[in-house]
Amino acid sequence: MGTGANRDTSTLIKDTFKQAIDCLAHDYKGSSLTDIFITVDKESGEVAFYDDEENKVAEIVVFNWVDKVDELSDEVVASVLRNVTEQLDDEDMFTSLDLYKPFSVNYADENFVVIEELLLISEESTIKIDNDLMEKFDREFDEFLDRLLKE
Repeated sequence: MGTGANRDTSTLIKDTFKQAIDCLAHDYKGSSLTDIFITVDKESGEVAFYDDEENKVAEIVVFNWVDKVDELSDEVVASVLRNVTEQLDDEDMFTSLDLYKPFSVNYADENFVVIEELLLISEESTIKIDNDLMEKFDREFDEFLDRLLKE
């Protein structure tokens, strides 16, 4: 799978995300939107977008991702989804939505348990979550826990 395949995947997902945003802009049933959930089925390759009331608003089958349960890590999925989400944010795509802040875009499992938060828009401004920083926090937290448990 070359970078071309990943680019096609990103484009497909981005176009579908735009459809989801469009649908939410015109047709959102809830009162105020606080989350968008993105799920990925690594057997069927389906990438689906849901509102915060778990209504599916768009979906696409990414053929590069079919039957990739073993190869396709959550890190890879999250990084593709984050790139797409940040591109859409840079293009101000989320401004068309009636957002209730803090608003977040989440990569989630089929039970809507968040695997990774991709974007957070709070009152002040958009906060992009820096991966390296998060990994550093995780590492420090793990070390801290190890020390606590040893005592």
